[in-house]
Amino acid sequence: MAQRKQLTWTELRVGLFVLAGIVLLVIGIFYVTGTGALGPKYRLVTFLPEVDGLAIGAPVTINGVEVGNVDSIAIAPSRPGQAPAPDRSVEVVMRINRDFQGYIRTDSYAELFTVGFLGNRVVTVQRGYTGQVLPDGAEVKGIEERAMKEVVARGADLMQNLSALSSQVGDMVARVQHGQGTIGKLLTDETAYNRINNILGRVDQITASVQQGRGTIGKLVTSDELYTKFDSAAGRLDNVMSAVQQQKGSLGKFIYDPSLHESARQFLSNGNALLSDVHAGRGTLGKLATDDSLFATWRQTGQNLSNATANLNSKDSTAGKFFDDPQFYDNMTGVAGDLRLLLNEFRQNPAKFLKVKFSLF
Repeated sequence: MAQRKQLTWTELRVGLFVLAGIVLLVIGIFYVTGTGALGPKYRLVTFLPEVDGLAIGAPVTINGVEVGNVDSIAIAPSRPGQAPAPDRSVEVVMRINRDFQGYIRTDSYAELFTVGFLGNRVVTVQRGYTGQVLPDGAEVKGIEERAMKEVVARGADLMQNLSALSSQVGDMVARVQHGQGTIGKLLTDETAYNRINNILGRVDQITASVQQGRGTIGKLVTSDELYTKFDSAAGRLDNVMSAVQQQKGSLGKFIYDPSLHESARQFLSNGNALLSDVHAGRGTLGKLATDDSLFATWRQTGQNLSNATANLNSKDSTAGKFFDDPQFYDNMTGVAGDLRLLLNEFRQNPAKFLKVKFSLF
């Protein structure tokens, strides 16, 4: 009679450990496959122009929120009666958590998104708002990755700019090699080389003369006389500053003597008082500055002078005729002539004019 084989505790413990490991492995697989891996799923299909870097099991997101995984990737089959389209080269089947089915509609679209500049690629679906909810197995419109398209476009522009720059640099180098332009002449013309060499030789001679103390610059560099003069001037200036600090001399007293400050303050105070009196109309200066009667008097005097001058310029008045009448001038000239003749006769024979007659009553 066969004996019954009994299961030892060691064997049972090993089996429990294996079973627990399998359970943990299954849970880990479900966890890696995406959010809600244990919930109900449905599938959607999209067609993309390329899927380089996209792997099966890669996340599928809606506006950045992970909602599923890529279930399969295959070359898109040809559609009956239609030519192959470059934007429908690859068929991507997505396994989506059914809890998010209401967010993917006919106005949604799918595209690839690169995580980081060189990271993995995921499928991102733009949330729909106005269209109808897509059922299981429906197609989501696929578009080319915008970021990659911009990178390619910018890369093409960069290559074009680099090509143009390379062409320009090549032209410049060719012109330089042919001796064209300033740089080309400097590199190929021996005359310019000789001139530069002569200039360098003269600079070397000047440097040697300076080092030997010849010339003005050489004396400034090598002679101690200028340093001695500067040192002496600095010492004198230090003595002057010391004397000023010790309140010696006019400058020291001017800076440190408080009586000067008091005098200046008193002068400013008297000046302010004088200005106050002037503003108040006190004193001669105040009346001159504020009294309108003096201004009116001077104005009237000026008007009278203007009138007198106008009368002198006029020929109708006596004074005007005195200055402008030629007949008056002729008469005055005649009188002056007669008076001169009379004076001459008086000098020659004064007895003729000086007769003394005495009479007695």
